Amino acid sequence: MILDLAIFIIVLAVLILAHEFGHFIVARKNGVRVDEFGFGFPPRLFGFKYGQTLYSFNLFPLGGFVRIAGENESVSADPENFASKSIYARFAVVFAGVLFNIILAFVIFSAVATAGIPVDAEDPYWAGRVRDASITVTEVLKDSAAERSGFKMGDKILELKTDSGNVLRPLDVSEIQRFTGDNAGRTITAKIERSGQNIVLSADLAENEIPLGVATAKVGKITAPWYLSPVVGLELTFIALARTADGFLFILGLLFSGQSVAGFISGPVGIFTLVSGILDFGIITLLTFTASLSINLAIINLMPFPALDGGRILFLAIEALRGRPISQKTGNLAHALGFAILIMLMAVITYLDIKFRL
Repeated sequence: MILDLAIFIIVLAVLILAHEFGHFIVARKNGVRVDEFGFGFPPRLFGFKYGQTLYSFNLFPLGGFVRIAGENESVSADPENFASKSIYARFAVVFAGVLFNIILAFVIFSAVATAGIPVDAEDPYWAGRVRDASITVTEVLKDSAAERSGFKMGDKILELKTDSGNVLRPLDVSEIQRFTGDNAGRTITAKIERSGQNIVLSADLAENEIPLGVATAKVGKITAPWYLSPVVGLELTFIALARTADGFLFILGLLFSGQSVAGFISGPVGIFTLVSGILDFGIITLLTFTASLSINLAIINLMPFPALDGGRILFLAIEALRGRPISQKTGNLAHALGFAILIMLMAVITYLDIKFRL
């Protein structure tokens, strides 16, 4: 649990620091003063000043923040103030956080491409390119026959055999579902591969709708030689962007139609649970998941909602159309209300996460 928590904190810190570093470096490149670059969240433990920026180290290590001079002002005569810069320069600074999350995903995807990136082998997009496909356990249900028998996430199911001698060497997920359903109430032995070793588990299948209690997927790998890894990294980045955006549009559609989105979204508790489970799949899968989270963070921040980067970009677009900036009072009020709503949404999502997993 301690290791899981430490890795969870590191993953979040990397994602948020990459985002904030984007704002920081592009602000400096555009001559905007950055008053503070914080590692972690206050209260402050210690810090040092280099140039015009205070680099602070704070108590809660869940990411970081930047304080950009004049970011909440509408006009300024100070040439190093954010508000004094052109719309294009301000857009670059605001968009940089999103851009750096996308760059981080690209770098991770490219780095792991030579080792093999896990993908859904049944996804038509990867047809003919997947190697080493196997039926892999992606979830073990609580209080199930699989949990009692010692199944773990990441196990590759090589063979299932009943006490009467029926044998299945699964080639797709549906075969396992049919086999366990047809043999409910019986005892089976499962030959699985775990961490490169073959082991045998015995399970007494329950006589209900979910006899074994595992979720499975046909997982394979996409690999590339080192000189093509950036190409594959770029391809995966664009696919992740498109599919994540499509997923958010689907969730928004559910919200506007009054349907429940529980189970489709996760907050910190849900992400921690996912990270804990993904550790069983190995470091490559964890890195791939981190890249996917980085894409999610980029898409979320692009939403045109006050307090998010997308909300600030929307205000810049309105300023461009009006020919003058939105008043400081109106802008600050909108972002404060937006931030309060986001905090409330996070609290609700966290509650649903805990409720869903109890």
